[in-house]
Amino acid sequence: MQLLRVMTFSAAHRVAASPREQARRLHGHNFSVELLLGGEMDRERGWLLDFGDIRKAFAPLAERLDHSYLNEIEGLGTSNIPALEEWIFDRLKLDLPALERVLVTIAGDLQFTPHPLSEDTRLGLTARVAFTLESAHRLPKVGESHKCSRLHGHSFRVEVGATDLDRLTPQLHRIHDQLDHRYLNEIEGLENPTSENLAIRIWRALSADVDDLSTVVVRESPESACIYRGPSAG
Repeated sequence: MQLLRVMTFSAAHRVAASPREQARRLHGHNFSVELLLGGEMDRERGWLLDFGDIRKAFAPLAERLDHSYLNEIEGLGTSNIPALEEWIFDRLKLDLPALERVLVTIAGDLQFTPHPLSEDTRLGLTARVAFTLESAHRLPKVGESHKCSRLHGHSFRVEVGATDLDRLTPQLHRIHDQLDHRYLNEIEGLENPTSENLAIRIWRALSADVDDLSTVVVRESPESACIYRGPSAG
């Protein structure tokens, strides 16, 4: 019997030894961690392990990894995917003897890969084009005790709505090149790079050339999003 438990965290890093220039820059991702466990099922209880116990075992690691700068964590070395998998496995195996493998993946596309999205009537969103930004940031105005004040990162998913999506896509490529695999705080006008400010920045950058914008959506994670419909008439 095998069990799979998926955990997530958001962090910044740079991979100094990568052959890809963009990976050597400070940037960030939403990471997914798949924990694969195996063994004999407890016949009386009817399970191999309590999924809650797996989550509890991972919790101290999540606290260390989430909203962090991975290169500063002792033992992570290059902070690339194999290093992350090894680091997590070594620290979980004692508490989870049934652990067989750790698989780490990145939520974003790692390149400009536009995806068409159909109209979402529930949220009042027109048809959109979506792409991801693998960017690092910190929020300097939330107070030092807030986790977002720490350097971290996300696989931001950006969705932009307009009447003519085909004409919009080349402009989005330009936005992607400006913001992807970057430390957003260092970009002029994004010194406080909240999702709200990022949405406004993207709207303003597009509006000079695109006159039929309807929406800019910025999703830090599948659970969190900002929907911006442009400046108010007043």
